[in-house]
Amino acid sequence: MPATPQSFPAGKGPSRTGRRARLLAAGSAALVAMVTTAVALTSYSAGAATGAGPHDPVIMIPGMTGSPSNMDTMKSDLQSNGWAANRLFTWTDSSSMEQDLAKAAQELGAEVDHVRAQTGAAKVVLATWSASTLAARYYLKNLGGADKVSQYVGYAGPQHGTTNNACQFYVSCQQFGDANSPFLTALNSGTEVPGHPQVAYLTIRSVRDANATPYDTAKLEGADENFLLSGPNAPIHFTIISDGTALAEMRSFIIAHEHPTTGTPTPTSGTTPPPTTTTPPAGQCFTASNYAHVTAGRAHDSFGYALANGSDQNLGIDSLYGTTKLRRTGANYYVLDPTCP
Repeated sequence: MPATPQSFPAGKGPSRTGRRARLLAAGSAALVAMVTTAVALTSYSAGAATGAGPHDPVIMIPGMTGSPSNMDTMKSDLQSNGWAANRLFTWTDSSSMEQDLAKAAQELGAEVDHVRAQTGAAKVVLATWSASTLAARYYLKNLGGADKVSQYVGYAGPQHGTTNNACQFYVSCQQFGDANSPFLTALNSGTEVPGHPQVAYLTIRSVRDANATPYDTAKLEGADENFLLSGPNAPIHFTIISDGTALAEMRSFIIAHEHPTTGTPTPTSGTTPPPTTTTPPAGQCFTASNYAHVTAGRAHDSFGYALANGSDQNLGIDSLYGTTKLRRTGANYYVLDPTCP
């Protein structure tokens, strides 16, 4: 989809000397407390919110006819919320997503390898918009991208075509302008979320999107979350990537899904894998927003993030948006558990 419109911040008191000494002491203590707090906040922002290392690099990609500068607001938002500047990248392919999206996917693969080499990161996050949502999924499905990408975020993508398709003088638009195009048919066959659950998927769409239409075209079957912006103030296609609610949702999602600490190791040849069980652990489940968990006493706020009581697992941004699944495993002890209903 186009990234620029087409058809589309009294009495006798203590001595004066004694009072002065106490005031100086109190002022010094306050200054020490302020410095300590500032250091703590700086340290927290500089590292990953999960305490498991820095955030994965984020590659932000505009849509058809777009420029990397379209993603500057998103980049600034991430940086102001703790992402290191040297792990944030804006990019587009050599055709600005106007030509064959399979070719754009190949170029994306080269960019992913470049960012991984530059940062030393094993994996990257892809934050895509409009037509680039399709090029990124093609890369994940057909070009080995699932081994190099930790998370996929798709803003307003024509994942199942669009009825606003008067842009077909562009090759890419021919590929997504028809829900039954050979490109989309192949891309959506089998699974719409290639590499999942190794790759976590978030889609963000708006009821006021007049380009990727109908707006539910942006949903992906099997995604971890399909987030809908609604109401009269919901963003349009061209402002969704700078919308505050959408950006907060992306940050929360990334933090909640980065640096997984569990997983089943691949057994080496000749060994017997350990037995598995599908029985969930005992304890009551709670599915709610992070704000609701904090309000209910299942979690607590720490510098704007919700941490589960007891386990101190990071649930993401302390906000009303999105849901997190917690299981109580002891007195005031909660853990993240995606098996909760």
